[in-house]
Amino acid sequence: MAVSFTSSVDTISTIPTTWTSTVTTTVSSSLTTLTTTHTSSNAVVVVYTSTLGQLSFVSFSQEVWTFPPSPTTPTTTPTSISTSSPGPTTATSAPASTEPSSRPPHSATTSNAPQPTQTDHSSALSRGAIAGIGVGCAVAGLLLGLIAGFLLFRRRRRQRPAIAYQTTQFDSQTKPLQETPTDRLDLDQFLLDATPDADIRTELRSLSHLLQQHVENNYHLQPVSHSANELSQVLLKLGLGQGGAMTALKLASLSLDPTHRHNAIQHVIARVVFTSVAFNEAAPYSLLPQPVSSFTSMIPAVEGRRGNTNAVNAALTRWRQLSAFLLHSERSDRTPLTPPEDVSTHKAQQLAMNLNAFLEPFVTGGREERYEQENHLREVIAECTTFGYHLFSEPSEYRFRFEDSVSPNSIVVCPGLDRISDEEGRRYPPPTQPVVAPVVESI
Repeated sequence: MAVSFTSSVDTISTIPTTWTSTVTTTVSSSLTTLTTTHTSSNAVVVVYTSTLGQLSFVSFSQEVWTFPPSPTTPTTTPTSISTSSPGPTTATSAPASTEPSSRPPHSATTSNAPQPTQTDHSSALSRGAIAGIGVGCAVAGLLLGLIAGFLLFRRRRRQRPAIAYQTTQFDSQTKPLQETPTDRLDLDQFLLDATPDADIRTELRSLSHLLQQHVENNYHLQPVSHSANELSQVLLKLGLGQGGAMTALKLASLSLDPTHRHNAIQHVIARVVFTSVAFNEAAPYSLLPQPVSSFTSMIPAVEGRRGNTNAVNAALTRWRQLSAFLLHSERSDRTPLTPPEDVSTHKAQQLAMNLNAFLEPFVTGGREERYEQENHLREVIAECTTFGYHLFSEPSEYRFRFEDSVSPNSIVVCPGLDRISDEEGRRYPPPTQPVVAPVVESI
């Protein structure tokens, strides 16, 4: 009887008869365990187990059992073992064996002969193939990780929020700060708004009256012993009489004349003080912030034909506006720049002493009156300096006018004020826009 084995079971047996006698033989090696079971009626059961977890059946031995149907009839039993695996089926046949009928019952002759071993490798992968698959999977996983990381990086980069500018809270009198794409619009919200011309005119007229009161209350009209040449030298040191129709000698002569003394003294004080706070005037004594006066003195002139005057004027206007903003101690108030304490006291006092080099011969009274005159002069200088700082902070540019174009036989006792450019630094064509007319007295 031939028995077929398949890889889906561990034990296959055929026991067609009712009487069974079983003998089990087990052979083990480092890799496999083979169990051969013999049953009655020439039934053979082979169990072959591999430690690698794969099932392959190989003929290991032949067992011949003879059960005579009668004591006198010899029986020849061919034994056939067939192995079955996922590959083609291989059968091994043992030669027929003839046994005499006189053999005692239940006796057996066992013949073990080694048979060729056939192993099917189609259902298993070699170690090289397994290693190749592992390397391929690792490379594929690495590539997928790189692609995923790249896509995630691009997504985060697209979703990156824009830079938010930190805003500052202002009081109810200021404009709300808005985020805008250009720094120019942002800065304009901090800079000072233009002051109405009427307010500027009122303030300058007040200073004119203050100057007039100071002169009338502190300087006499009596003759003095100083000469016009001596006084003119002092005026030149103050920066007066170097150009224009009003020369230093003429101004000194008017000062010695009691009829025109007060007008001449008021002209001298007004011109020296207002020139010291003028952004666009060269003055030997400047009351502007030290960085401003130093920078303006270092700006070279426009280069002839190659220079662009409009560009220089626009740049200067913008620089002036930003300087007034940056030098302000309370920028969020959006108020005009004010003189620091040092300017209102020490520098104003110094300028008063320089002016007194010319005014001393005309001061009324003794030592106490001179002390009051000097203190009041310092206060007048401080008030004029505050007005000059206000003009420096304005978006437009202004210029003091000390010359009267109407009559040469007149003297300006308080300067006029003209607007010479707009908020962008564009200069107005002549004639300029007058804001305040000068106060003129006949001589």
